[in-house]
Amino acid sequence: MRLWEELLEAEHFLGSGPLVGRRLRYLVRSENFGDVAALAFSAPALRLGARDGWIGWSDVTRAEHLDRVVCNTRFLVRGHLRVSGLASHVLGQILRRLPEDWAAKYGEPPVLVETFIDRSRHRGGCYRAANFIYIGDTAGRGRNDRYHEGGAGAKAVYLYPLCSDWRRRLGAPEQPPCTPDIDDWARHEFAHVSLGDQRLQQRLIRVGRALAAQPTASLPQACGNRAATQAAYRLFAHPRVTMNSILGSHYQATVSRCHAEPVVLAVQDTTTLNYVAHPLSEAGFGPIGSRADGAHGLIVHDTLAINPSGTPLGLIDVQAWARETEDHGLRRLGSDEWTLDNKESGKWTDSHQRASELQQQLDTGTRVVSVADREGDLFELLTAATDPERADLLVRAKHDRPLADGSGRLFGHMKALDAAGVQELTLPKRGNQKARTTRMAVTFDRVTLQPPKNKRGQEPVTLDVIRTTEINPPKGAQPVTWTLLSTVPVETLEDACERLAWYTKRWQIEVYHRTLKSGCRIEERQLGSADSLEACLGVDLVVAWRVSLLTHQSREDPNAPCTVFFTPDQWKALWVRTGAEGIPEDNDEPTLREATRTVATLGGFLGRRSDGEPGAQALWKGLQRLDDITEMFCIMIERARSGRAPP
Repeated sequence: MRLWEELLEAEHFLGSGPLVGRRLRYLVRSENFGDVAALAFSAPALRLGARDGWIGWSDVTRAEHLDRVVCNTRFLVRGHLRVSGLASHVLGQILRRLPEDWAAKYGEPPVLVETFIDRSRHRGGCYRAANFIYIGDTAGRGRNDRYHEGGAGAKAVYLYPLCSDWRRRLGAPEQPPCTPDIDDWARHEFAHVSLGDQRLQQRLIRVGRALAAQPTASLPQACGNRAATQAAYRLFAHPRVTMNSILGSHYQATVSRCHAEPVVLAVQDTTTLNYVAHPLSEAGFGPIGSRADGAHGLIVHDTLAINPSGTPLGLIDVQAWARETEDHGLRRLGSDEWTLDNKESGKWTDSHQRASELQQQLDTGTRVVSVADREGDLFELLTAATDPERADLLVRAKHDRPLADGSGRLFGHMKALDAAGVQELTLPKRGNQKARTTRMAVTFDRVTLQPPKNKRGQEPVTLDVIRTTEINPPKGAQPVTWTLLSTVPVETLEDACERLAWYTKRWQIEVYHRTLKSGCRIEERQLGSADSLEACLGVDLVVAWRVSLLTHQSREDPNAPCTVFFTPDQWKALWVRTGAEGIPEDNDEPTLREATRTVATLGGFLGRRSDGEPGAQALWKGLQRLDDITEMFCIMIERARSGRAPP
C-alpha cells in the first residue's frame, strides 16, 4: 500500500485518492523494470446519462444493479517506460483477474467496468486497444457538483463488459433503446465543437463519419440519400458552422495526443485549392498562381503535429484565405507599406505562435519544435524563436546572411568546416528522382547572424546550424545539400543527426496535402458559397488526417489489434467478404496490418512482394467499398436474427 500510494502521489495528476466505496488496488511489477504500473478500481458514478442510456437502465434497475459496475479510477504507467503496447497489455491482464479478485473480497464479481478519459491529458488509445467501448461524454459536472456548476469539464466515457451475458446480469433489455456509439472517432474529434445547438453538433458528427467512410465520394454519394444530403448542405450553410469552429475541437483532441510525446514536431507548409471549375470561382475566391487572371481558389497554410517517428497526431493550426485580385503583385512592385502583419509571409510567424501556445498547454517534459521549409526563413521568425518562452524552431536556410562578427557569410562559413561525421538518410521521391537512401556528410556550428539591411534596428540572432551534403549521389541525380537553422542546442554529432531526422519528417505534410486533394477531393466539392466550402474544408481536413494516420499506423504498429481503427462490424464484414467461413468471434480480430492490407486490396492494392505496404490512395478506395460491404453485412445479420429471409 505504501509503494502504491507513493507512486500515485509522485506521478499521477490526481494523486492516490480519495477512492469512493468498495475498492481494489493493483501494483504491477516486472522482473526487469521493477514497479511498472499502478491501478485502482472503486465505486461507479451514481448517475451517468451516457452509461445509463447505453445500457437501457431505468432509475429502478440502476438502483438494483449498480453494485455490479466498478470504475477504473486510477491507471498509471511509469513515465520513464517506453514499451509499445504496455498499457493495453497491463489492462488486459488486470481485467482477466478482476472478477475473481473482486468476488474474493466482496462476495460477488462485477460484470461491467467504466472509466473516464480527460481528453486534455490522454487520448484513450490504450483503452481502445484493450477493447473498451466509447459510449459518449459526461456533462462536465463531476461527482461532487451539488450546485450544477459544471466546472469539472466533459470527459469521454468508456465501458468494458467482463462477461458475455452482462445485459442479463444488469437487468438491461436484450436490445438497447438506442444505437450505441462504438469507439466513435468522429465524436472524439468533434466532441468540443461549440455551435450553440446540440443538433448541429450531432449532424456534424454524422457528416464526418459519412465523409470518412467514403473519402473519395461527392457529398451526395457519401450521405447516401436526399434527406441526409440536404441536411449536410444546411449544416455547412449555417452561419455558426465555420472552418474554425469545426477545427477548434480537433485542435483540443490533438493536444491530448501530444501529451504523451517527449518531442512534437509542428510541421507547417502551404498548399493551394483550385476552384477554377466551380460555378462560384469568381466569387469568394482569389488568384492562386503568379497571374491575377489565372486560376482562382483558396490558399491554405496548415500546421500538422507529428512525433519523431512520423505519426501524425493532428492539426494545431489552419489558415485559409483568398487573395484580393487588386492586391496581387504589390509586393513585387516594391510597396513599402506592407509589413509582416499584412503580408502572406506572416503565416509562418502565426503558425509558430500557435506552436508556442501548444508548448504552454503541454507538460514541461514535452518539447515543441516548429519545422519549416526555405520559405519560412524569415528574420522575424528567427528572432521570435529565440525567446525561451516560445516554441523552438527548425528551418531550412534560404538566405546567405552575413555573420555578426564580419568574418563572412553563413553558407561559405559552413562549407569551409570539416565534416564531423556521416549520416544515412532516406530521401523521398522528388520529381523524376526516385526515393533513395544516401550517405550525407554532416557539419555543425553555432553562429550569430546579422539582421538584414532593412532591419538594422534589430539585435543579431545566435543559432545552431547544421549543414549536410550528399556523398556520391546517383548518376544523373541532383546532389542534396541542406543548411538547417535550429534553436534546439546542437552540441554533438548525435544531436545534429537527430535534427536532420526531424527535418525529414517535413515531407509528411506534403503527403497529407496529397491525401486532402486527391483522396478527399476537396477541390471537387460543389456547395453554394465560398463560406460553405470553407466549412466543409474543416471536416475534410480532419478526415484526411485520419486516413494519413491509418496509413502510418499500419506500417509502424502492424501487430496492434485492428479494433484501434475498425469497428467490430467493419472487420467482421471484411473477413466475411474475403471468404471466411461463418461470422468471426469478437476475440478473433486480425492485426491492424492484416485488416489494412485487406481493405487496400478492395482499392486495387495487389500485395506483391515488391509492392511494399499500401499507400493512401488504395486505402481511400478500399474504405469506400468497405462502407457498402459493412452496411450490407449489418442488414443480413439483422435479417438472420429476426428470422426473415433476404428478399
